[in-house]
Amino acid sequence: MSNRLKQALALLQPLAVLPDWGIGGSLLLVEQQLQQDFRDIDLVCTTHAAPTLDAELSRLATPLQTTPHPQYCSQFFRRYQHSSGLVIELMAGIAVRNSTGTLQHWQFDPHIDPHIDPHCLQRRHGLPWMTLRDWLVLYQLFERPEKVLLLQAALARAVAQD
Repeated sequence: MSNRLKQALALLQPLAVLPDWGIGGSLLLVEQQLQQDFRDIDLVCTTHAAPTLDAELSRLATPLQTTPHPQYCSQFFRRYQHSSGLVIELMAGIAVRNSTGTLQHWQFDPHIDPHIDPHCLQRRHGLPWMTLRDWLVLYQLFERPEKVLLLQAALARAVAQD
């Protein structure tokens, strides 16, 4: 495990007791050994949990100014920078305007019970992690074709191993 990954996991530990959020994006890909490094820490939560997580992250790191984006139209989006240099992005109520102008919504499901649903959050390193399937859908919405191909290949390998 890289020092940078260890640092990110330590930074997120104070959030571990809070409900209804999960780690995704490039940090998930690094944790799953699908890529070497992460750009930032992507956290997804319910709109109900967003104010509590925002308050805690504002205590742990400095909130950064964000400007509205014409494509990314989530109900809640904040960025924070930790003194270590790590950047955290918190999002809830994810909505993306696609190339045809249609607004597509994605619903976060914070349930943690892999015995009932193998596509739900899982606890690893004491933290809630989103699924690769969820991030395949999100990277498709975000129009990130290279990440889509990476995740499609990883999920195909997982099916072949089962």
